[in-house]
Amino acid sequence: MKCPYCGSENLVWREGQVVCSSCGSVIDRIYDGASFFEPIKPKPATKYTVEKEEIPIYKDVVLDNGAVIRAESLPAIKLIESNELFLIIYDVVNSHPLFRSKTIKTKLAVALYLYDTRLFKKFKRILGMNEKRVLKVLASVKRDEREKLREKIRERAMMAVGSSQQQAF
Repeated sequence: MKCPYCGSENLVWREGQVVCSSCGSVIDRIYDGASFFEPIKPKPATKYTVEKEEIPIYKDVVLDNGAVIRAESLPAIKLIESNELFLIIYDVVNSHPLFRSKTIKTKLAVALYLYDTRLFKKFKRILGMNEKRVLKVLASVKRDEREKLREKIRERAMMAVGSSQQQAF
């Protein structure tokens, strides 16, 4: 079994979850057939055991309105809040049904990539995303749907730039 995000084989069974010890991603949950909602604690395989200190733990952030945000998505949220263009192109991807289950940072990375790959490359480190991962996400979208999404993103961005220039005069 490999981590689908970083390709590492350093996986750990922890509290009913399979966790990648390299990147900290939760790969899978393990449930007991008798009780669906209570995760079981399987015996860890010796091949995958690591020290507890080596596992990066990401804590979720709870906002005032009760929403739970992954800590890894906070840089993406800050980018969206600080840049109107990012908000507009993120909104297009966020409203698409194929991206509902993706994290905020993944949606923003996809939006930036579809809008302008140079812009994506400029912000990929801040987002903690690489081009390979974005292309893997986009591979699940049909080519014509991808092009429609790209056109919609660029159209909305042009409208935003046009309206902001009109407001300046």
